[in-house]
Amino acid sequence: MITPSVLGERFRSRLWPIPAVAAVLAGVAAALFSTVRPEPGDELVFWAGEASSARALLEVLAGTSLTVVALVFSLFLVALQLAASQYSPRLLRTFSRDPWVQASLAVLIATFVFSLVTLALFGTVDRPPRVSVAVAVALGLAGVGALVGAVAHIVSSLRVETIMTDTQEDAASVIDASLGVGEHGPRPAGWPPVGSGDTGPLDLTAPRGGFVQAVSRSRLVAWAERHSAYVQLDVVPGDHTLAGRSLGRVWVADRGDEGLDLGEIASAVLVGYERTPDEDPEFGIVQLVDVAARALSPSMNDPTTAVHAIGHVAALLGRVASTERGAFRLSRGHDDSVRLIERDRTVPDYLAVAVRPLVRAGGTHPQVLLALIDLLGYVRAQAPEESASVDAELDYLLRGAERDLADATDREAVRTAARRLSDPR
Repeated sequence: MITPSVLGERFRSRLWPIPAVAAVLAGVAAALFSTVRPEPGDELVFWAGEASSARALLEVLAGTSLTVVALVFSLFLVALQLAASQYSPRLLRTFSRDPWVQASLAVLIATFVFSLVTLALFGTVDRPPRVSVAVAVALGLAGVGALVGAVAHIVSSLRVETIMTDTQEDAASVIDASLGVGEHGPRPAGWPPVGSGDTGPLDLTAPRGGFVQAVSRSRLVAWAERHSAYVQLDVVPGDHTLAGRSLGRVWVADRGDEGLDLGEIASAVLVGYERTPDEDPEFGIVQLVDVAARALSPSMNDPTTAVHAIGHVAALLGRVASTERGAFRLSRGHDDSVRLIERDRTVPDYLAVAVRPLVRAGGTHPQVLLALIDLLGYVRAQAPEESASVDAELDYLLRGAERDLADATDREAVRTAARRLSDPR
């Protein structure tokens, strides 16, 4: 079942909904305005030209706006191609949900539809729809602004710093929202209660393969209360699964004579063909790591961009580490009993995703390794209790440095920074 938040994310990440809505509204408005014909003497308030000039103007607006739509769309496709090839294909969703591009296309398409419908309903020659012509002119002027704004915004959005900043801000909002859902903590002692499925748990399997995109916790808890059951999910949004693979387990006291159909709650775990950021706080970190890894590829060889991306990753990891959370997310029923337990990502999980790919990709660049050491130091400062996890990633980094750095001076600089992190005194 698709949740409202997922529907909202799908709406925002598609390029066509807002322009389509604008086109429908423009058609309806054109039909309504065409019925308004000012009385003689009021022409100067709206349009003082003759019917022939009004018709010519509408034809120009319709043709020009459609041409400009094609231009903006072409620029947008070029931006998508550059983003996918130079930064990461996982950033395409960020570009397609850009409100500036959607709004620009909406204004231009609305101008075309409004002018076209007005032409179709032009009516008698002696009294042209002067209000409609005035509105079409206003839309045409707005289209000029939309064109200039769209081009300027696309050029600005292709700057790597803009991309990384926007990705960090989006990921930070997802992290904050994720931390605010449910109760975080350790697995309760004695859970599930004794007697809830004495014959063992049932296996909850995925109905299809793909990425886990969202979890409808309210449906799972409601189902568990109706059946006096307890549910544990072993996947989190962002995990990839295959059809028939286990998503978790269900303990239930009474399965009934014909067994218990788990298809109802299996559909509460939304699985789709692509990874989405809606309930996946790790996705933004993965996108930034992709940008850094692509910058370190032999074809680009841009360690400066990689270092800047690591700084954005450090900000997100610090946000995660500074918030106390357990390894599980707990959801309670109306009787205050824990009906649903979900595995949650921990700081070591986030560190492994952020640090290890960049150690492998940037092991020959001392500045990248030093930036990663600085990242680990920031995480340790935000969460001293995670020192063991930080030390594990630091050891991995040092092994990579010893293996990949050819110059002894670079190796010693990395060792010195690592010692300073381990013993800051």
